[in-house]
Amino acid sequence: MTGILTYHSIDPSGSAISIDEACFRRHVNWLASGRVRVTTLEQLLREPPGRHAVAVTFDDAFVNFDTVAWPLLREHGIPVTLFVPTGHVGASNCWTGRAEPGIPTLPLLDWSALSRLAGEGVQLGSHSRTHRDLRRLDEGELLEELEGAAATIRERTGRRPATFAYPYGLYDDRTAARVRTSYEVACTTELRTLEAAEDPVRLPRLDAYYFQAPGALERWGSRRFRWTLKLRHAARGLRLRVAELRSSR
Repeated sequence: MTGILTYHSIDPSGSAISIDEACFRRHVNWLASGRVRVTTLEQLLREPPGRHAVAVTFDDAFVNFDTVAWPLLREHGIPVTLFVPTGHVGASNCWTGRAEPGIPTLPLLDWSALSRLAGEGVQLGSHSRTHRDLRRLDEGELLEELEGAAATIRERTGRRPATFAYPYGLYDDRTAARVRTSYEVACTTELRTLEAAEDPVRLPRLDAYYFQAPGALERWGSRRFRWTLKLRHAARGLRLRVAELRSSR
C-alpha cells in the first residue's frame, strides 16, 4: 500500500484542518519506525507494487510547521513537501479576507523562513497564488495562479517547484490539463491510497485529520485500515457532492 499523507496545522483547536502536537508526535514515531518506507512525492510514484510507502505533505505553510512539525520531521530524517500559497506568504489563512467558520485564523510563514526551510531540506511546492477555486477562473487568471506562483517561489528561493496542490482539492479537466503544463506532480484531496497507475496531476491523499485516534495510522495496510478508509472515502465523497450541489444553486 502506498499513499500520501496530508497535514495542515499542528494546533490544539480541534478544527478540520488541525491535529494536536501529541497526535503528530505519534505519527512521526510511526513514520520513523521503519514499518513503511517514507519518501518524496516524486519517488513515491516510482515505488514497486506491493511496497508499503508513504510521502508526507503539508498545505498552507503555517508558522506552526516551522515551530512544531519540521523539528520533529528533521530529527527523524523524514522528507516533506510544503505547499505554499504565494500571495498569502507572511499573512494568514483568511483567504477571502475573512475568517472561515470553524477554522482558526493562523499566521503563515514569511519568505525568510520559507527560504531557510528550503535550505534545510524542505521541498517547497506551489499551492497557487491566492488559494482560489481554480475552476472558476478564466485562462489569464488560471495562468497567473499557476505560473505566477511557481515564478515567485523560484525568485524567492532559487528553485522552481515541481509539485502542486489544488486549493481545497478542487479541479476539473481544464485546470488539470493546465497544471500538467506547469508541474510534474499535483495533489488533490481525494481520500484514498494510490493505485497501480495514477495520473500524476490528480493524486489522492490521506488527510491526517481522519487518523487521529491512537493506533489508527499505525494499522496501515491492515484489513481494518482498508475498510475504515473505504467507509471514510464514501462518506466524504457524499459530503462533497452535497456541497457542490448547494454551491451550484
